[in-house]
Amino acid sequence: MNKSRIEALTDGIFAVVMTLTVLEFKVPEDGNLFSPNVLLMLLIYITTFVALASIWNSLHHVMTFIKSNKIDELILWSNHWILLIVCLFPFSTVAHAEHTNSLTASLAYVSTYLIPWISLIVFSQIIYQIIYKQYNGSATLRKRNLERIKIFLVFLLPGALISLVWLYALPIVTILMAINWGRHSNFD
Repeated sequence: MNKSRIEALTDGIFAVVMTLTVLEFKVPEDGNLFSPNVLLMLLIYITTFVALASIWNSLHHVMTFIKSNKIDELILWSNHWILLIVCLFPFSTVAHAEHTNSLTASLAYVSTYLIPWISLIVFSQIIYQIIYKQYNGSATLRKRNLERIKIFLVFLLPGALISLVWLYALPIVTILMAINWGRHSNFD
């Protein structure tokens, strides 16, 4: 498989998912766009959008380490797994926003939020192992993956778990994570 084809598919799916997520929200019947429910839905949407943008940024960064134009089956299916979970975001985001007191809706959202990050860490490690075998390793990718693990353990996992009892934890953590993630400029 050609690398540019998987990148195009990934870009397209992220664009569709980010668009569908906002289109799933309905205008309230009374037209009050500043009601607490609408503002909460907006906060959950912004959280999802920032999370999706961060996942896309990270996935793009990992793919830049693949110097060959050919993608093997392991990389292809690892990427597809991440895309499968990403495609669940519109459903879980709206379910969570419309049923904020539902534990199952919150669990679905938190799971949809965490699984791509875990998968991305594993995907990075797979890429690292392939690069290590082919090109004698990449210190930058290894360092970046360790940073991903740290951010996941310090920000994302605790924030996601806390959000099951305090709804605002995940939006706060997502913004902090994005700010922290954006401080790094060691892209190759």
